Amino acid sequence: MNTLDLERLVQDAEACVRCGLCLSVCPTYRETQLEIQSPRGRVMLYADHAQGLVDDPLKVLEAAYDCLDCRACQTVCPNDVKPGEAALDARVTLQEGRPPSRLVRAALALFHYPFLIDLANVLLVIYQRLGLQALVRRTRLLERLGLGKLQFAESLLPGRPVHPAMRLFHPRRVRPDGEPKGRVAFFLGCVMNLVFSEASKATVEVLRRSGWEVVIPRETTCCGAPHIEEGDWYGFERLAKQNLDHYGRLDVDYILTDCAACGAELKGYVKHFAADPVYGPLAERVAAKTRMFSEFVDAEGLPGSTRFPFATTHQHACHACHAQGVKDEPERVLRFATDYRPLEGGTDCCGSAGVYNLTHTETSMRILERKMAGVARTGAEVLTVENPGCLLQLDLGARRYGPEVKVRHIAEVVLEAMEAQEEPPR
Repeated sequence: MNTLDLERLVQDAEACVRCGLCLSVCPTYRETQLEIQSPRGRVMLYADHAQGLVDDPLKVLEAAYDCLDCRACQTVCPNDVKPGEAALDARVTLQEGRPPSRLVRAALALFHYPFLIDLANVLLVIYQRLGLQALVRRTRLLERLGLGKLQFAESLLPGRPVHPAMRLFHPRRVRPDGEPKGRVAFFLGCVMNLVFSEASKATVEVLRRSGWEVVIPRETTCCGAPHIEEGDWYGFERLAKQNLDHYGRLDVDYILTDCAACGAELKGYVKHFAADPVYGPLAERVAAKTRMFSEFVDAEGLPGSTRFPFATTHQHACHACHAQGVKDEPERVLRFATDYRPLEGGTDCCGSAGVYNLTHTETSMRILERKMAGVARTGAEVLTVENPGCLLQLDLGARRYGPEVKVRHIAEVVLEAMEAQEEPPR
């Protein structure tokens, strides 16, 4: 189990030169201007606790959960201090690897059983098709019943129709029209399958049209990101080992995901299992083969001279640009567009951050409102992103704060461009 390693934390605290670069990118410090809400302040607090200088573990745990784990601080730190990763280690250690809340434990347990995600998708589709979603939103029924937090959670569901789960109806193997360039295993994410199956279908279709054979293993389970973010080490370990047992031995050229959080965890298994004689080598193999959608498309290219018939901008998911270093790739893909418009602050967190928008709603909404103001300044018609939590957050932002922009996964935009190219001239 990960622990607050005394020596490493003290080294981090000593390595921090108080330069303040992290302050300029930290969402919580921007909001509060408080040192304890800054990356360097948290690093000092963790180190003090590890050395027995702070006798209130709840204060340390609160500081760890106030962190969005966006890891922007790690991108700019000149001395390789990792406050974001330390926050997760603190949550695991101080909760002894198990979240204390029964509600959190019950919610996380759902991710161990993919069929429950499929069932939730069916119920969500019915909820929308019967008009219940429109009724609840129009009457604010949940809020009237004293369930304001649940009303907010409901508002995060996308405004557009949710499609049937990909796990239920999509073929498990898809072959291109000609001889395949190679074989790709598609790692289907839980929330992508639940809410954004059309985006994952677009991902697979882009790969097929680009000449790749795609397999979608039924053995896929949750990557473990929700668990490690809530300090549930034992749940994370179980899921990670299940995925490593399958994907680490799978005969494919690449493992591809269209979810930034999944990509970060699949590549990050190496850190957690480095000392394990069985799962360490499997983790190395999985990390070496894992690619984000934009990362893969940028490297392999698209057939023909694809052009996007609309103005686009892109929000970089934190788990892509900061956790994986995948930043230039989606921009290069979108620069096939005749009118790609960079988003100022596009690598700043949108405020979703796992369940941060549920646990720290007011702060999250202030961050989101500023983000949408930046989107409005681009004048783009379409805002793309590569993570389901960000899709939910930004879709809410477009509905609540404007502008009237379509929020889409980048794979949907690429597929639409490919289809537009194939249409005969009128």
